[in-house]
Amino acid sequence: MDTIEVTDLLRTLRRIGGEPADVEVKNGAGGFPTSVQETIVAFANTDGGTVLIGVDESDDFAVVTVPDIASYRDSLVALTRNAITPPLHVVTDIVEVEGGLVLVAEIPPARADQKPVYVTAKGVTFGAYLRAGDGDRRMSQGEIGLLYGSRTQPHYDTDVVDGTSIDTLDRESVLRTLQRARANSASLARVPEHVALHRLGVLSEPRTDAPLTLGGLLTFGEHPQQHFPQLMVSVVVHPPEGERTARFLDNATLRGPIPALVADALAMLRRNLAARAVMSETGRTDRLEYPLEAIREVLVNALLHRDYSPLTRGTQVQVDLFPDRLVVRSPGGLYGGLVEDDLGEEGTSSSRNAVLASLLSDTYMPGSAELVAENRDSGIPTMIGLARTHGLPRPTFRSTVTSFVVTMDRSELIGPEVRAWIGRLHADLPTTSHEIALAMLRTGYVTNAMLREWGADQLTATRVPRDLVAQGLANREGGRRYARYFLDPSARDDRTEDSAPAIGGAFALIAALRVTDSITAAELAGSTAIPRNTVLRHLHTMIEQGVVAAEGAPRSPKRRYRWIGPADPGRGSA
Repeated sequence: MDTIEVTDLLRTLRRIGGEPADVEVKNGAGGFPTSVQETIVAFANTDGGTVLIGVDESDDFAVVTVPDIASYRDSLVALTRNAITPPLHVVTDIVEVEGGLVLVAEIPPARADQKPVYVTAKGVTFGAYLRAGDGDRRMSQGEIGLLYGSRTQPHYDTDVVDGTSIDTLDRESVLRTLQRARANSASLARVPEHVALHRLGVLSEPRTDAPLTLGGLLTFGEHPQQHFPQLMVSVVVHPPEGERTARFLDNATLRGPIPALVADALAMLRRNLAARAVMSETGRTDRLEYPLEAIREVLVNALLHRDYSPLTRGTQVQVDLFPDRLVVRSPGGLYGGLVEDDLGEEGTSSSRNAVLASLLSDTYMPGSAELVAENRDSGIPTMIGLARTHGLPRPTFRSTVTSFVVTMDRSELIGPEVRAWIGRLHADLPTTSHEIALAMLRTGYVTNAMLREWGADQLTATRVPRDLVAQGLANREGGRRYARYFLDPSARDDRTEDSAPAIGGAFALIAALRVTDSITAAELAGSTAIPRNTVLRHLHTMIEQGVVAAEGAPRSPKRRYRWIGPADPGRGSA
């Protein structure tokens, strides 16, 4: 990080009144903070993060004097190499900011095949941590087991399923796959059917009476849930928020082999997705709120790449259709040498279930000439490309130890409502990329790579998020490679044209401040029904912009605030 980036980060910390999940601040004035090793481990096991040493959180994140900060850097690097397993490579900088020096360490997320990372002296059982909120928590034994299971190529899809046989398969589906596979392989064409099915991974042994593998059962079994009741898909369609007529608009538990699960889930979602008219040179066409091709990719990925280890066979794939988004959750996080920010790049897939992936690439959808999966590492790039061509926000991906979640927004990226919201912000948006970035922020987050996917060059993709941070509309989290930008909470409030001078959109707070001589944050929260933490974030912004003055210690609940900004026409001078 450079001086500008650290300054922006400190400004964000002051504005929100605390640390986000991927930032840890240490004072360090009294000596090197060795407790930072737990946080570094937690960052590596989660999504990465940034450590600042030389900043006092209790004094409104003021920069403090650290003796011999260069030795702190050496100690931190030595710690990451000698006191943590496996050793980590972190990027460190000593940055001059606000008249002092701050040691910055950027910890990247560890690859799945390196986790769990742990404090060596404590051992993996007591020394492996995850980041939770702005603190660290010790991993459970189940989480540790899942991570170790992902360090090597799993073979759970080849597990033998007792009580099954070739007679429990969908014969028509098997024959279609055999015909396709044999046409492309001489080694399958010249052997008996049961031998070919063994070589494909459907039968556990090359015998006609051999039991099925788990992959074979899930691909061709007439009813796999007879053996694994929870290896199914639940689909829930939720009503608009506040509607009390029904808990769910549609709700189904889908069973059958994977091709049928995909087809049935698609059919259910199709009947619950609205269509909107799209005008073109050829006339009017109706387009679904989200393209079915993209939804199909999400469903296939969820069933193909989920964790099928015994620990997770009691967990189903969950599909939730909300009025504004589709959320698909599958058991097990990313597998192999991948992190979230790699997703979307061609050739970055890593298949947890190799046999299942091979089978589904030769298996047809029910009653269709379309294959279930391409097995070409193209699923997520396809989702992103379809979203872009339909003018929709980029799907978001969230990987944890226990799950992988894909969220797709159902509205246009920059529709009339979004344009109206952008207009109310009265922001300086000199390029289309600025508008695209704001629209992305409204539904999730934005990164440099996401902006490049929408046509921004490298320089623009770097400059635009910084511009939004400088205007108080965005907050940065993460280090250089893994930097993400989130919408500042103040920009989420409704704004009106006649209140454009208001700072951060906190109009209810400004109105309360203007009618009192001074007031505490707790009193503001009580009179406006706005959470106290949100009140404090708005107050930090107003203080920085010179319209509010504060009296009292920064962290004191008795600290009082008064309005010193532009005159209120209804009261005279403020």
